[in-house]
Amino acid sequence: MREILLVEDHAESRAGLAYVLERGGYRVHQAGNGRAAVALARHEKLSGIILDLKLPDMEGLSVLDAVLQQSPGLPAIVVTGYGSIDTAVEAMKRGASEFLTKPIQVEGLVALLERSIQRAAPVVPIPPSEATAEMEQLGIIGHSRAMRELFETLKRIAPHQSTVLLLGESGTGKELIARALHALGTREQGPFVAVNCATLSEQMLESELFGHEKGAFTSADRAKPGVMELADHGTLFLDEVNEIGPGCQAKLLRALERREFRRVGGTKKVRVDLGVVAASNANLEELVAAGRFRADLYYRLKVVTLVVPPLRDRPDAIPILAERFLDEVARHAGMTAKRLTPEAKAQLVRYTWPGNVRELKNCMESLTLMVPKPVLDGSDLPVNIRDTQGGELRFPVGVKLEDAEREIIRRTLEASPTIKDAARMLGIGLRTLHTKIRVYGLRRDR
Repeated sequence: MREILLVEDHAESRAGLAYVLERGGYRVHQAGNGRAAVALARHEKLSGIILDLKLPDMEGLSVLDAVLQQSPGLPAIVVTGYGSIDTAVEAMKRGASEFLTKPIQVEGLVALLERSIQRAAPVVPIPPSEATAEMEQLGIIGHSRAMRELFETLKRIAPHQSTVLLLGESGTGKELIARALHALGTREQGPFVAVNCATLSEQMLESELFGHEKGAFTSADRAKPGVMELADHGTLFLDEVNEIGPGCQAKLLRALERREFRRVGGTKKVRVDLGVVAASNANLEELVAAGRFRADLYYRLKVVTLVVPPLRDRPDAIPILAERFLDEVARHAGMTAKRLTPEAKAQLVRYTWPGNVRELKNCMESLTLMVPKPVLDGSDLPVNIRDTQGGELRFPVGVKLEDAEREIIRRTLEASPTIKDAARMLGIGLRTLHTKIRVYGLRRDR
């Protein structure tokens, strides 16, 4: 049974809240003043605290400081009838998970407490099992159910040499998954060759894929093999395959079906034996429906489709990856690796990481180079991470409804791979969302 510290000076209110929390499955420790709260927090193993900021003997923020100093990262919901935006900001800066003003809805408070505890729970390290140890050997970090299921699928399909399509947001580590497939498969002794299809023009990508003969175009002063040729008897990884132009799509489809092609400007056929893993950060079905991606190529690539979960859906991996990146950056820079306090780890877990693993790595590199301290606490983190509580948006009292709605839609579009996904997250129809995008002048190129 999870234990909660309830700090409220009004006896009847405290008793009512305790009753509701106990019905919700919590064991409640009650305190009517600040000193009692600090003492209880020192001796009890707590899962969270609900704290009234107006207490008879101590400032509520001082109680918050004392409790979080003893238990960094502890979910803390502060409640007051004397709230202000300044007080809310100060409570969040000091580590509060949520801020509520009286009168409050008791059921909403319980739900808020549950979400705060769930967000904080992954900070506790999970002992690695045999399966996770095998995952980590291949560079796959995380003990979440989604990652374990993905790894079991990788082991199951890797020996069969099927073409695999990886779907997921940018920065989730799709190339890492592709490398794991290569390492687990029958072509692990062959080369692993990767090409990012988004970084090249259509003409240059064709040359990169199939190679070219001398004189094929103006700058072709010598013959050059393409990545398909270089990946013979190994694995070819086509990253951001959704960015391939229509002309190159047709040639790639033919090459994949026949496992043969001609170099640009050549007449001789080149035959290859290779595995193919493609990755996309866009919804290929929508691109097919819009006429921007060939349906036959899509079905040729999606023999097996795997979804790589975003970093926010595998929070247990965040502290592990952060410390690995700190070690890696320090090693390359010839520095001593920095460490993270429990408070800093808790804040990293609460952040939604829209840039996924890539954003986390860049953040750790910046902290290593810019912060002179050997131990990084929550105040050293970038302001967007410090001010984010589980990705939730907060608006001051009196904000215009249309301004709040516009910002919610904008942020949801940024966090969603497609407009269809954004509509589902917002709980509205796709046509309604298109209308609101137009009304608010938002971009819809996603």
